[in-house]
Amino acid sequence: MAVEPSEASCAQRRDAALANIHKKPSPDPEKNVDFKQHMALLLLFKNEKRDEANRMVLESCGGSRLTKYVGKLVPKNRCETLLRIYLLERTHKLLSKEAREAIEDFAWELLTKYPLGMSRDTVEKAELAHFLLPNNGQTDKWRRYFLALQIVRKAGRYGPTAKIEGDTIENHYQAWNRFLIKFFHIFPNEGTDMDIAHPSSYGECTVGVMYDLFDLADDPELRRLAGNFLALFWAEVAAEFDPQTGERLGMATTRWAHYDGSRPFWARPLLYVYQWHDNDDGSPSLGQVPFLASSYQPPAIVTAIARDRNRGCYLASSRRPGMTGGDGIEVTKTNYRADDGGQPRIMVDKNGDSHFRRDIYYTPDYALGTLTTDPKRSYTTDVTLTPMMGATFPSSRLDRIVVMGTGFYCSRPTSGITGKAVSIIARDPNAKVGHGNRFVSNGTRVFVSHGNLWKNRAEDNSGWFFTRTGDAYAAIRVADGGFKVTDKSSTQVNLPNQITTKEIVEKSGHFLELNDLWAPVVIQMGRASDYKSFADFCAAVKGNRFEYQDGKLTYVSAAKDTYEVWAKGLQPPRINGTEVNLNPAKTFESPFLSMVHGSSQALIRHPGYEDLALDFKKE
Repeated sequence: MAVEPSEASCAQRRDAALANIHKKPSPDPEKNVDFKQHMALLLLFKNEKRDEANRMVLESCGGSRLTKYVGKLVPKNRCETLLRIYLLERTHKLLSKEAREAIEDFAWELLTKYPLGMSRDTVEKAELAHFLLPNNGQTDKWRRYFLALQIVRKAGRYGPTAKIEGDTIENHYQAWNRFLIKFFHIFPNEGTDMDIAHPSSYGECTVGVMYDLFDLADDPELRRLAGNFLALFWAEVAAEFDPQTGERLGMATTRWAHYDGSRPFWARPLLYVYQWHDNDDGSPSLGQVPFLASSYQPPAIVTAIARDRNRGCYLASSRRPGMTGGDGIEVTKTNYRADDGGQPRIMVDKNGDSHFRRDIYYTPDYALGTLTTDPKRSYTTDVTLTPMMGATFPSSRLDRIVVMGTGFYCSRPTSGITGKAVSIIARDPNAKVGHGNRFVSNGTRVFVSHGNLWKNRAEDNSGWFFTRTGDAYAAIRVADGGFKVTDKSSTQVNLPNQITTKEIVEKSGHFLELNDLWAPVVIQMGRASDYKSFADFCAAVKGNRFEYQDGKLTYVSAAKDTYEVWAKGLQPPRINGTEVNLNPAKTFESPFLSMVHGSSQALIRHPGYEDLALDFKKE
């Protein structure tokens, strides 16, 4: 039964979630030392079993600082929960003297022995590239270094006058605080994440950094900016959210090879607590504890957007950073990651543009999503690895149609465009070709999940592949050459000294593997309420103009929009004769979220609520 949002019901759901985690923790912290910090946070937050919690803190601080990755020992990077325990007043006061000092010494080690390339120079000499790369790995390094500075700064045995790299902790802290404030002045105007809409650990890590800054930063201005950024992030999610399944719809994400929907959205249990949906799984993981122990909650207007099942049909568009060169711009190198110099420098052109957009067409019955890049420009792998584009459905989180490259973790295999009820996706001419290596792809394919979508399929001699689920109708057509059906897929294999791939049998659906890998793929959608029947939808789609000649596709959609797409990316696609603008005037644009590019203010709207302005300039 639906529960109306309130602070009391949110607190009840949070307490129940913590109780469920405590009863059956996953992963088991006694078997996985890296999650003892999470259990310690849970116990201290609930003020239960303090001795056990302090024991876990000591064991976490006393564990190995190293882990093995591709045959090499490297420093562990996920330790933020220990830092939260120390900096959160509610849990800090319950620490034993031994546990408190252990965290202080641990923080000192992070600064002096395992800084992961972070230093005062990282921020004092920061260039634009630093502010345009908030991916999970980079922001996590920022967080651990900055929070460690705060801990050492507060610790009586160290304090603000202690020195590293020849200068005081206080001066290091102030430099990092200025850097993070500047980040929030710059980045929200470029997008919300580099791990674009990532449904799993990458997204959880990046967003978790913002939660920690909101809760734990000493500077009230930094906390304010982090809170505004979280409101911006959740507002974008809310406009794509399905309250029936508790999932973020619209397949337009990167660095996510698990296309079949078997892994739910990382925030699903958290969004149940926030009352965005009423699907109680009863089993959030230990990784959710820092979020549940946060004082942050999305604004009421954002929750109202997410819960609204009658939001209508609309296009939600956004800009994203990630360009590294093109159109006469030389690809240059930088040390923007601080510990692995020589990476391509993320940049914008002379107009401040990145030439990269994301589009979601949302309806109550389905959502479509694509990412669009310029084939004549280069982009960082953070935004081009294994992009997933296509259709998702509220009938089940497992129902999906995904256009993708073959292989497991391929680099820049596809690019697409989305409009009203239609997406067109094609192979990117910059795709890396080959076999075995996880970054290569030698073909293009369409994944159609089992269940209703496969059961209801109807292949037509016109070339259209029709199917339906719930109140959504779908039609798929390959521009040329047709396809063959296969269940062969790939997975990653972690060998002692390398990462490779191997072939496996796909058990969650089938692939329509294109005979011509360059042929664009059209996904035309429809809602049952707009047609007399499924047969009526099929007949209407077959009547749409569809021409493919000399590598150019011309398609007139059900909405009577004309799309022109060139195979091999010979030129940018057009809609109704106008070239698709990869640099739209607004960083975010939907009926619920708007932000003009170049401005410092985002605006959130929903009927029945006063508009909420999020200001990212210095107060």
